[in-house]
Amino acid sequence: MPPRFRVLAGPSYDSLSPLPVNTDSTDSSAAFTIKTPYFEGRIIGNIKGFVDDAGEVVTSKYFENEDRRKDGVTWSIQIQGRFLESISANDVMFGNTFDRPLKLPWGTAAALQFAHYIDPVLTEDLTGSKPWALSPAISTMPHITSMRHPRNSPLQSFNPIRPFVTEDIRPLLNGTTTPPSPPGLTTASKRKKYFEKEARRKAVTYGPDVVLHMDFCYGYFQFPELVLAIPGGITFDLKKYWDRQPVRFVCCRRGEEGKGPGQVFFAVQFEVPEYEEGQGPEPAADVEEEREPTEEDKKLAEDVD
Repeated sequence: MPPRFRVLAGPSYDSLSPLPVNTDSTDSSAAFTIKTPYFEGRIIGNIKGFVDDAGEVVTSKYFENEDRRKDGVTWSIQIQGRFLESISANDVMFGNTFDRPLKLPWGTAAALQFAHYIDPVLTEDLTGSKPWALSPAISTMPHITSMRHPRNSPLQSFNPIRPFVTEDIRPLLNGTTTPPSPPGLTTASKRKKYFEKEARRKAVTYGPDVVLHMDFCYGYFQFPELVLAIPGGITFDLKKYWDRQPVRFVCCRRGEEGKGPGQVFFAVQFEVPEYEEGQGPEPAADVEEEREPTEEDKKLAEDVD
């Protein structure tokens, strides 16, 4: 049977609950809600090829959207929310943290080189006792939009199966940058390029008057096979190297001395439940076939050329 895993979310590593996945709800009523003194928001997941508790593979209408389909998106974590205290965009980080050392496969150096290419502001320590890889959220998120919203008003509903296409971060920039907000930051690539510079990130402040909607979505993970496939024909069968350690995505404050994770705002965790003897997933098979290049792969190849 295909591997089955749970997806959990919460305001901290030790306060996690099941995250709704592939609900196909047309509003945010099914989303996971987070409310702390520092952040309030909603989180919902979409995973192509997700295996539910009954062992059935389920998907979502989210993946029928043309812009996500052409980019080969296979999974998504959507976040809508706001920071309840003012904080610099340079200090809000998003990425992965782990509780114990990783069993890194051959080819990791190539994968990291690729990761730094697509995310030049990535910082990481994947060989330490508690590995991590983090980037400023404003620089690494595939999609961000924002809106001004009264701090005392409830968050507005959103449709999780109709992801936004056009970015709008003007509410973040207007009145918070010198000189005034730059024109033309309407695409992810332009926004990421602009915020590669630390000074520009430091000029932006998150606060309770601006609601962010972020979609952390990629196509490099293939479900339910649990294969990592990156441009250039490199594939990793993750089942060969996984030591049952949860894979955690976290939004946190930049750590002390500017390195590593600090205070956690929220976390989303992927984990495989314990199987009874004889009930685990089948042994991993070698992955040899090449996948069709996505639009995102083609763009990256053009940039390299």
